[in-house]
Formats: sequence, C-alpha cells, structure tokens
Amino acid sequence: MFNIIDLGTSKITGISVQESNGMQKVVGFSSKSTSGLKKGSIINITETSKTIAEVVEDLQDQTGENIRVVDVSFSGELISSTNSTGLATISDKEVSVKDQQSALQTSIAMNVPGDKELLNVVPSQYIIDGQPGIKEPKGMTGVRLEVRTHLVYCSKNSISNISKCIEEINGLQINKFYFNQLGAAKCTLSDDQIDLGVCLLDIGAGTTDLTIFKNGSLIFSKVLPYAGDYITESIAIALKIPSSQAEELKKKYGSSISDRVADESLKINGIGGETDFKISKRMLCEVIEQSISNILRSCLGCIEENGLQDSIPAGFILSGGTANLENIEELGSAITHNSFKIGYPEYEPPLNSEKLIKPQFGAPLGMVKFCAEEQNKEFTFNQSKGIIARVLDWLKSEM
Repeated sequence: MFNIIDLGTSKITGISVQESNGMQKVVGFSSKSTSGLKKGSIINITETSKTIAEVVEDLQDQTGENIRVVDVSFSGELISSTNSTGLATISDKEVSVKDQQSALQTSIAMNVPGDKELLNVVPSQYIIDGQPGIKEPKGMTGVRLEVRTHLVYCSKNSISNISKCIEEINGLQINKFYFNQLGAAKCTLSDDQIDLGVCLLDIGAGTTDLTIFKNGSLIFSKVLPYAGDYITESIAIALKIPSSQAEELKKKYGSSISDRVADESLKINGIGGETDFKISKRMLCEVIEQSISNILRSCLGCIEENGLQDSIPAGFILSGGTANLENIEELGSAITHNSFKIGYPEYEPPLNSEKLIKPQFGAPLGMVKFCAEEQNKEFTFNQSKGIIARVLDWLKSEM
C-alpha cells in the first residue's frame, strides 16, 4: 500500500492505494478544507499540521493500517519551471540506463536558481545522433544522446514548511515530492489530446495551474495567482457581503454567463444585526462572468507571451472546483475561440474511485497512477540532495 497527501490551495486530500498486478485500488480517501493554506502556500503551520493529522487519521481508520510513509503532491504560486537540454556520450554503442541518467543529470546541472529546489524532471524527448522524437532510447544504437526536459522547481521554504508539517509535527516520512499537475494529466487527458497538443487548466481555490502537453509530453507549465477565491472576493466586494456568504452564493446560484439566468431576486441575510436585503441574481452572475473572463484572458495572455497559441489544437480542458460552475464551457469557448471542455478524471482511474470522478479530484486521483509509475522506474532523482550533491554523485558514477 502507498499513500498520497495532496496539498491543494484550500484543502488537503489523502488517498491510500493498494496495487496488485499493475492495477491500483483506492482503499482510503479523505479531503478536508483548511485555513492553513493560501494560494498553495502554508500560511499557518499549526492549522495545516492539524488538518494533515485529521486526513491521515481518516485513512488509518478506513484501511486499518498504520501510515508511516507518504508521497506529497502540491502546487502553488511558488512553483516555477523551465525547459532544458542534456547531453551524454553513449558509452557502449547502445543506450543504457546509465547513459539516460547522465543526460538527464546534465540537463539540470546549471539550471536551478539558488532559492529554488528541483521538484521534478520531466523528459519530453530523446535525440540520438540528430534523430528526434525518441521516447524510450534504451537499447538503441548511437554515439551522442541528447534529452529535452521540463524542469519544475519550488521554493526551498515551501519544501521546508511542508516537511515540518508532515515529518516533524506528524511523525511521517516523505518519500517524494511532486508537482500535482503531472498527476492531473494522467486521468484527465486522453493520449490523443496529449499527443496533438492540449492545455489543461486546473482552476482551484487559490491558483490556476496552466500546463500544456504536446507530442506526448509536458512542454510548459505556469501557476497563476487568480482562481476561485478571486471570483468569491469579487462577489464580496461588489455586493458588500462577507467572503463566506459570497462563496455560498457562488456555489448555489452561480452561472458563468449572466444572460443564461432569470432576473430574479435573491434574499441575503444581514450580518451583525444589519437588515436583510435582496440582490439581483443576474447581477451576481455578471460579477462571476467578469471574474472568470479575467482569469481566462490571463491564461490566454500567458500562452501568447510564450508563443504557444498554435501548440494546442486540441483546445482547453478545465479541471478543479471552478469547473462546476454552470455554463463555463460556453464562456470558455467564446473567450478562447477554441474547444473548451470540462475534464473529468475518467481515463483509467484507479479501482473503487467511482464517487471521485469529479473535476476537483483530477489531481489527487491522477497522482495515484503517476506515483505507481514512478515506483516502477529504473532510476529517479534523489530530491533529498541539493543540486551540487546530485552532480557530484553523477561525476563519481562516471569515474
């Protein structure tokens, strides 16, 4: 059994998984809101640690197992990424695992900023003696091996704070850290979409995760600081009501297109002795429509700034809690002038996960498949070591 803790931007989700004959089965699940996270960053260690403890306790009650080791996935404002290239000489005419590892190590050697921690290295393609597009080079003949990679970083402080909450306070051991959008793609996108070119937008509470896949690989990722909470705050400001009340109105009456709702009145309870009052439902939805439009235009701007507007012929797939708003597909299509569909974690999801096939669970469910694949890899990067230590290990292995 392996266990995953996913730190979202407003909630913490835990999944316990049993694996047999290459199949994964969910045997424990818990998801709890927390005030300890904001935009994916820990702002209150005590509250975050408490919620993690509650999630782990739920998993232990459901599985009857004592959980000691977890994989941790997360996103947030402090995630960043870049593309890189690595080179290696093929040591014995045929590409070996050692050659692959050497090429990957050189792709990260000079690309990690001082205040960052390398989170994940994602190979997009290998090139042997000028032949591009190779996904698995092992055993192929050649002289020069090149690899194109997508490197995902996070701040060292983020890793330190997460480790404190999970290891120091809750007494658990972290196996590995992952950028959770690597998992989201596993269940939410089809192989055809990933090959043709698609943009996955995960609009959660605090951040919007934008990832672009093409030719079967991740080629771009960006975390934007506007998401569901931005919509909620816009409602609260426009209607002069508390954020908690604005969130409730958004979920209960919200529509992404104001023209699609009847112009009826909604009764709002007064706070702190204030008199109850009424608002127009259409006015509420106008605020929602404008806020979502701003988020989507920000995403489009990011794509265009990086010259990727022609890289997504398969369009946009939307996941995260904001995907549950009515008419969001129609608004998305109108703004992006492209296919815009809600993504459900329906592509080879783990067994016993039928009740979790919802947009907001795309990342944690996808991490089940992703972590299982990572466990079966012939080599992985030791995230507990800094960049210098990793390079020194590589140099020793070359001697």
